[in-house]
Amino acid sequence: MDATIKMNWDDMRFFLVLCRSRSFLAAASALKVTHSTVSRRLSALEASLQTQLFFRTERGCRLTGAGEKLLPYAEQLEATIHLLEEDVYGKNTQLSGSIRIGAPDGFGNCFLAPRLGKFQRMHSALEIELVAVPLYYSLAKREVDILITIRKPKGGHVIARKLPSYKWGLFATKNYLKEHDQIQCLDDLRSHRVIGYIEDLLYDQELNFTNEFLPGIRPQFRSSTIVGQMNSILADNGIGLIPYFMAHSETDMVSVLPEYSISRTFWIQLNPDSKRVARVRATIDFIVDEMESSKLILSRLPHAKA
Repeated sequence: MDATIKMNWDDMRFFLVLCRSRSFLAAASALKVTHSTVSRRLSALEASLQTQLFFRTERGCRLTGAGEKLLPYAEQLEATIHLLEEDVYGKNTQLSGSIRIGAPDGFGNCFLAPRLGKFQRMHSALEIELVAVPLYYSLAKREVDILITIRKPKGGHVIARKLPSYKWGLFATKNYLKEHDQIQCLDDLRSHRVIGYIEDLLYDQELNFTNEFLPGIRPQFRSSTIVGQMNSILADNGIGLIPYFMAHSETDMVSVLPEYSISRTFWIQLNPDSKRVARVRATIDFIVDEMESSKLILSRLPHAKA
């Protein structure tokens, strides 16, 4: 009983961040405190529980057996605290606080980023963090509040919703096409510079479009991000596959072999307990509405007639 009375949520919060970052320095950076503060708060928690929670090593720290047993309780407590903040303090009717969205780089940088400003102007007290990188952050570890992926999640304790489909096509600049041989069929691309992903750095094989269009072709320019590939195309460097919604904003970009396209689908995911958080619900609704109202640029070639 005494241990329970002495324990406080803030120490548990430090414990969770240290579990996720695996080092005192990384935890201090994430919490915006000093290394010594993290150490002091962890020591306070260990003292209140009368047990060691971490093994300290030169490479960082790892959980002891007791720490591993504590982790699921700490995560459950974290979820409960978030819900209390929403329900008890009335914040469920006020969009305030911060929300972090993880998304693939092209969708995050070129679709979400220009639109989230409108959402933020509607809710001035809301802070938005967009993690627009080709990596999947963890919902379970609460590294993000909302996660957008190109693959339907398999299992796991998450809620997933299918978003409208979007298309990819072949594009090049007018200057590139003017200076190189005419392209009348897919096989003609073998004599052109092709731009694509670095295959061994693909974070999802759903993006392995080059093999789908041109089996056996190795792109001459490769980038780990679709934004990097688009910038290479815009520099007259070759022909690449990009989403229609990215090509719509580039007037110098021309569709190559428009009869060929690839469809993909985004999935939006969240933790079940986050469904009750007003800012999460409102953000998801906004993203879904924006995609529904943007179906033409998601699935129709730039400059195509209605």
